[in-house]
Amino acid sequence: MNRRLNTLFALTAADALAAATEFKTPQAIRQRYGETFREYQEGSVFGFAPGEATDDSQMVAATLLGYARSEGQREKELSGVLAGLRDWLSTRPPDVGGLTRSALGYGTLDGGVRAWQASGYGSAGNGGLMRIAAVWLAGFSGEELARQSVLVTALTHADPRCVYASVFFTGLLEALSQDEPLARAAAHGLALLEQVDARAVMLDAGLFEIESRAAYAEFGEHSRSARGQVRERVRSGLEGHLTSQSGYVLDTLEAALAHARADDWLGCIEPAALLGDDSDTVACVAGAIAGARGLKVPEHLLPPLRLGHSWPGWEREWSCVEHYPGLLA
Repeated sequence: MNRRLNTLFALTAADALAAATEFKTPQAIRQRYGETFREYQEGSVFGFAPGEATDDSQMVAATLLGYARSEGQREKELSGVLAGLRDWLSTRPPDVGGLTRSALGYGTLDGGVRAWQASGYGSAGNGGLMRIAAVWLAGFSGEELARQSVLVTALTHADPRCVYASVFFTGLLEALSQDEPLARAAAHGLALLEQVDARAVMLDAGLFEIESRAAYAEFGEHSRSARGQVRERVRSGLEGHLTSQSGYVLDTLEAALAHARADDWLGCIEPAALLGDDSDTVACVAGAIAGARGLKVPEHLLPPLRLGHSWPGWEREWSCVEHYPGLLA
């Protein structure tokens, strides 16, 4: 199994494993499931069955399908991704973040900027980070990887903290897939973070329109501090510190890095599941890191793995083992 396919399985299985503990407290989780969490379980607040992945993995798949629409034409890539995400949203999935729903509802490339502007420039959730592994999975690398990470994140989450967290994260995955140790891979991701001018990339792609001049200024004003906050949380996570498993993008990034330092896949994922709160997203992000490191999902977790959602041609019995190789091809 190549490293990209391994990563896709790893993030999806992690997402599905922690789906049952999402929005629960650690006390409630241990009372119901015990001190270990190594099997798919019932109990998802959104009705996902054991082995079904949530919106995190669904949007990774939708992004990959969106890229396929562009047929390799760069000028169509972002529009293809937007169309893929809107197709997913149109099927009324049970779990959609508020900012994601608002941004995709505009139906335009600048929808993420407009939704961020409407929020008073305060929304910095993890809905971009949860799916951004798809950019690396699609085969981008180097400067183009950073550029695509900026744009695909900003389709729904245009806050500079979200955008720069994604740039770091895909750079991290790229380096990990080349067998760099975690600390050196993180240094590679932080280097990409410093090199890319996210606001210029967004402006060039048409994500800032006449109506969003204030958002353009706001993004520029906070870009430097956003980079600094990402750097701080990366260092903290690598040292094993975890602030919370909330839906705030930098909490998620820090927690995933802290968990993903373990020596095996379950060691990276089980602690995230047991801590609850936004456990499926933290586990999904940690799973992507584990997969890019080459850590394998336990064999017994692969056959029952499903996307847990349906849109045209994608029923709930859709098997990841059967279909994921074709999704990446």
